[in-house]
Amino acid sequence: MSSVPAFPSPPSPSSPQASPPAPADQQAKLGFLRVAKVVVVFVYIVVAVNLVLLTTGFILRLFGASTEAAFTRWIYRNVDRIMEPFRGIFPTHAVSDTSVIDSSLLFAMIVYALLALALHALVTWLTQKIVRLRRLDQPPPPTTWSEPAPG
Repeated sequence: MSSVPAFPSPPSPSSPQASPPAPADQQAKLGFLRVAKVVVVFVYIVVAVNLVLLTTGFILRLFGASTEAAFTRWIYRNVDRIMEPFRGIFPTHAVSDTSVIDSSLLFAMIVYALLALALHALVTWLTQKIVRLRRLDQPPPPTTWSEPAPG
């Protein structure tokens, strides 16, 4: 009979499962995650600003804002740039002489809102990964035992 151990032996210290990542590798990963988070946060801010502009443009068109006002012209000019990929997807519906419901603009708002939600989830995930890596990088706190008080 050959002697086969009933239970597998624990991994040796040199096995890749037992050793934590090298500090330099962990620092590189942490640096990469930080840069990725900065890029994603920047894109998230751009998408959020675009969403605010689209919403403002939709409301101004819905209420028939005058194009004589500089603010209205500025909003419409920026909304036209943001709306370029969505132009002509859906027809616009005139509510009155000046009031318009722009369905393409409404669709663009929905797409930008979904994109903002996805980017927010990505920022949250990257933040959690960075926090976990920082915790792994820190030494465990010293354990001190206090003696019970006499009496």
